[in-house]
This record gives sequence, structure tokens and C-alpha cells, in this order.
Amino acid sequence: MGRCAKFRSQRAVRAACCLFAAFAAPAQGGTRVHYTVDATGVSLADAEMALQVTMRIDAPPGERTVFEAPVWTPGSYRLRDFPQRIAPGSARAGERALAVGKLSPRSWEVVHGPAAWVELSYRVTVRNGDRFLHPGKERRCLTYEGPAVYLYVQQLLSAPCTVSFALPDGWSQASALSPGALGAGGDGTFAAADYDVLADCMVKLGRFQQFSFDSLGAHFTAVVDDERDLEITPGPWLDALRAVTEEGAMVFGGHYPFPRYWFLFTVAPRAEGGGLEHLASTGIGLSRGPFSRDPSSSLGVCAHEFFHCWNVKRLRPVELGPFDYERAVRTVNLWWSEGVTDYYTDVILARAGLSNPAGFARSMAASIASFEGNPARLVISPERSSWTKWDPPAVNNGYTISYYLQGELLGFLLDLAIRDSTDNEKSLDDVMRFLLEHHSGERGFTRDQLVAAVRSATGRDFEGFWNLYVRAANEISWNDFTQAAGWEVIITEVPAVDARIASLSPAIEGGRWRAIAPPGGAAAAAGLRTGDELVQINGRRIIDGNDVSAAMRPIGRGQLVVVDVVRDGQPLTIRFRAGTYMRVRAELRDLPAQTPKMRRIRAGLLR
Repeated sequence: MGRCAKFRSQRAVRAACCLFAAFAAPAQGGTRVHYTVDATGVSLADAEMALQVTMRIDAPPGERTVFEAPVWTPGSYRLRDFPQRIAPGSARAGERALAVGKLSPRSWEVVHGPAAWVELSYRVTVRNGDRFLHPGKERRCLTYEGPAVYLYVQQLLSAPCTVSFALPDGWSQASALSPGALGAGGDGTFAAADYDVLADCMVKLGRFQQFSFDSLGAHFTAVVDDERDLEITPGPWLDALRAVTEEGAMVFGGHYPFPRYWFLFTVAPRAEGGGLEHLASTGIGLSRGPFSRDPSSSLGVCAHEFFHCWNVKRLRPVELGPFDYERAVRTVNLWWSEGVTDYYTDVILARAGLSNPAGFARSMAASIASFEGNPARLVISPERSSWTKWDPPAVNNGYTISYYLQGELLGFLLDLAIRDSTDNEKSLDDVMRFLLEHHSGERGFTRDQLVAAVRSATGRDFEGFWNLYVRAANEISWNDFTQAAGWEVIITEVPAVDARIASLSPAIEGGRWRAIAPPGGAAAAAGLRTGDELVQINGRRIIDGNDVSAAMRPIGRGQLVVVDVVRDGQPLTIRFRAGTYMRVRAELRDLPAQTPKMRRIRAGLLR
């Protein structure tokens, strides 16, 4: 096999150990990589902040080393501008100063000859508005994702890594990194089994609130990063968070695959919502208003990101590991990794007693309405929406649909179909446990193995389900599935104001948010295209998706809407008046006659 393929094969062999014992101290001896992250010169009030990083390689192989910057973060399926934020400085080996040569926009070379060690110093820019970085001038933390800060050497991706931090007085670090391992510096030095694990650990540096609880033999820490200490009554919130984690673990046998776990919250007046999963932590962005009024408003995103500890981090599509940091990595199974995780979010909240059956039904009904109201449901299959995640909307003729939404609903229907065909003896939980047992670690799963796993775990063949609803885009006969649990789906239409403009995240970090113009809507008829870069709407500057929602919310029928965009690098203004359209609504209603089997299936699903 080729040299690059050989290294990837070696990484695949050890991937299972890294995933399940990711934070164990690696063996002594051999080549090691150590990073020092210096934040002592950072002013948190600045719009741009510079971290000074030193990367030292002990016993480097060969006589030259090529340092590379990632172009994406696993779990966030879009290209990032990390290489443009790197400014290499000096290099040395022993007492010798060395030249740093640029090989490409994302790689640099140091020729050092035989050396006991080689060291590269470089600067990393962190910017106001980066995800999980509080955007205000009064922020107290700096947050970064590993791939944004740590360069790597292709041949050394399997080498053990350590990192230490130089911090201003009063600052602390919070991450899932293992403290004090390897004896390399004692307190203040943290270890990871290899680069993948190091890069996976998001880091917070600064001042923050910290809460903790224990569950099923593991220790959990919740870090709350805000510009001020929120008055949180932690007891009820942590009890609910514990219930979420334990219900997630119950799906996979009742235990956690780690000794410690970190919830890293960024709370801000206008935080970018959502989260990013890691092996033993998650970064989550929360809006201060809802969270300060009721911390339990965070439980939905917590349940989703925590379920990723298994679904995607430890059982994953085969394409998603070992990680390739050089290019877009495509798979047809994001609908399963993300969308089915969304389904389990509602299941976990219901089983934990944090949502009742009526709340579960409302959530599913809202998703059905969103799906039925999107004409892309009959154009883009779940596999295609997964595969084209990296592409501009033009690749699907301007249609767009979320694989989160598709996968959530397919998970719901598949769970019902499995329970119906086995009289509730088997369920989607059994499929999840089978996948963990047979396709975790270095193995991963292909799309065909996913279908086979459902068959093996349940004794039922769902190839027809895949052909109709996963590989293709067809109408769904909802009641053929939901009646198994005593529900019927009622779909209606009501008139609503048509000023519809939704939003997509930037194609590349730091870019503009993009428009979604529903086909047949007033905005699309006026010339707005899905994928146009949004500058402002009715004079409101568009910084993120929250601004789009806020700009559209007060618009009434007949009102003028002025949208400033950039298309193909050129500014463009689009004007239209809001009209009306028929909005789809859905209800998941109890059937009037409930059989014992229906009650068993619903109870099994929700309890």
C-alpha cells in the first residue's frame, strides 16, 4: 500500500483503543509531541486575540518535518479557515535556528537534519464571533476547538501528545484532557493518546463557574462561561442533567464509556445555539435570557450532544474515522448520526420524566409539519442530503432539507415499525446496542452494514424501508407507522404571512450567513436565491441566524421587505412585498380505541 494509506491503516488498527480508552496514558518512549499554549498576552476585550503556540517533537523521524493545519473540525461538516489564522514564527532544533518554508496554504516545512527534537513556534488568531466564544467585550473566557490551534504532522498522528498552558493570573482551563499524565510537568500538563484525541478536546481558558455531579461511577462537570456569574440554583438543574445522562446510558446497557465528562457552556446575549460533540465533552452555546430564567431550557441540546458520546463518536459511519483533516469527508449516513440522535433527544427527555407523552407527541408533530411543508422532501433523499452537506445549495437545484429533520423522523418511524413487527420485543435501542458491539472503534459501518445491523438486531428485514425512505425521496404514509403506538397524524393547512427567508450557516467560518428562499415563496419569486449571502434585511445587519429570525418576525402581509445580499461576489438588493401562503400544521392525535399492543408499544418507547 502507499505511504499515506499505510499510516491510515495503522491508525485504524489502534482507533478502537483510542476511542474507548482515549484518555489513558500512552506508553513511554519513542516520538512524542508537546504543545505549549501561551495566553498571557491575550486581552479578552479585543475583537481578535492571539495565542502563541509552541509545538515540540521529541525524536522526530527523518530529517525534515512538514507541519499541517486542519481544514475542518470533526462533527462540524463545513470547511473552516483555520490555515489562514496560523502565522508561523521561528523554528529550531537544539541551539540551531531553522528556516520555515511554506509548502501550501495549509502546510509548512522545517528541514532540521538528524535532531533529538525540533520545535516550531506560531501564532493562532481567535476572533470575536467564533463559535463558543462569548462575543461581548466583557467576556471572561477564550474558547477554542482543537483543530483551530494544534498543527499536526501526518506521520505522527498516532504519537502521544501533551499540552501545557501559560495563563494570566486568575485564569483556569476546562477541557476533557487528562491532567498530569506522563509525568511531563506535573500539574498544568495534560495528555492525550494521540492527535485525534487532543484535537477532539475543546478548551476553555479564563474565568468561569463550575458545577459537578456523579453518576453511575463517572464524574461530570458543567462549566458555565458568561460575562458575569449567573445566579443558578444548581440542584434541580444538575438532577435533570444527571437524569439525561443516565437515560442515554441506559440505551447502551447502563454504563458510560469514560470516567469523566465535561459540559462546556457558553452563555451570551446572542450566542450561536447548538453544540459540538466530543469523546468525553461537549461545547454548547446558550442564549442568556432563556437559560438564566430556566436552566432546564438547556436539556434538549444537552441530551442531543450527550447521545453523541455513542452515536457518531464511538459508533460511526466508516468514512468518519480515523479522521482526515485535509479535505471534506463525505458520508451518506449523517441522517443516522445526527438525525436519529435528534430522535433520541425527545425519547431521552420523555424517559427521564423531563417531558410527558403529550410533549413528545407535540415535538414529533412539529417535525412532521416542518417536513411536509418543505417541497425538498420529495427531491432530496436523506442519503443525498448527508452526502451533499459540504456543497452549496446549487448542487440540489436550490432545494435544501435538513438531514437532522429527515433522520429524526426516520428514527421515529423505524422504531415504531420494529416494535410493531416484534410486539415490542425489539426496538431501535437493540439496533443501537448491536452497532456499538459490532461496529464501534476502528470498524465503523457502511450504509449496507447499517441495514444489516437492523436485520441482525431485530430479526426483521427493513431493506424496503431503506429503498423507499432513505435512498429515495418518497411520500410517507405516516399513519401506517404511528397507529402502532395508538397515534394518528392529522395534517392541516392555515394561511400565514409569506415573507419566508430562512438561513444557512456560512460556507466557511467567518463568512456571511446564507439565505434559504423556499421555492414558490414571495422572496424566491422576487429573485432571492437559496445560497445568497445575507448582508441585511430591512436595515438589520445579519450576523447569524438569530438576526434573520428577528428581522422576519414583525413583518406583516403586504409589508415591503428589502434584502441586501452578495451573489457571486457582487452586492444585490432584492425587494418584495410579503404575501400569504398555506402553512402546514400537523397533530399527533390519540386514536379513540387503544389496543393492549398499542399501549405496550407506546410505553416501551417512552418509558
